[in-house]
Amino acid sequence: MELVVYFKDMWELALQGQTQGIFFWAALYAFVLCAYSLIFQIRTRYWPSTRGELAEMEIEKFGAADRVKSDQSYMSRALYKYKVSGVTYDGTRISPWIIVVSHNARFILEKKMSCIQRFPDKRVKVFYNPNNPRKSYLIVAGKVGICLTLFLCVLPVIAYYAKYHA
Repeated sequence: MELVVYFKDMWELALQGQTQGIFFWAALYAFVLCAYSLIFQIRTRYWPSTRGELAEMEIEKFGAADRVKSDQSYMSRALYKYKVSGVTYDGTRISPWIIVVSHNARFILEKKMSCIQRFPDKRVKVFYNPNNPRKSYLIVAGKVGICLTLFLCVLPVIAYYAKYHA
């Protein structure tokens, strides 16, 4: 019951524009979002994989063309085919995270694409959802990414606690 009262008090503080109330709800929002992402990342690490044929993979312009090159946005794109239980599927997702970068940060997309596991026969490793094989990725979360998400999940909560309850 005390927790409900605390949430209500923080809601009232947020409505009044008080920093503590706003910080509390922002920290809670970040925690919930990151916790969902963390669970999803862990689940995808246990997805089975198969070999797929990569038809296309490129870094393409995103949005309208900009006159100033450094203002242009880019994202990665792929097209691949893979089979699960004799059924052929088309995949387009490289990873669960859609990353859009500026011209000067294209190296991030290139680094991400270099993480795709390739085989000598020119095939790639495709991770697919066993409950819905249409959903697939070429890259799933690594341990570093999971640890970073966990850190981002608890950091706002720890900062809130340290500021208002320590």
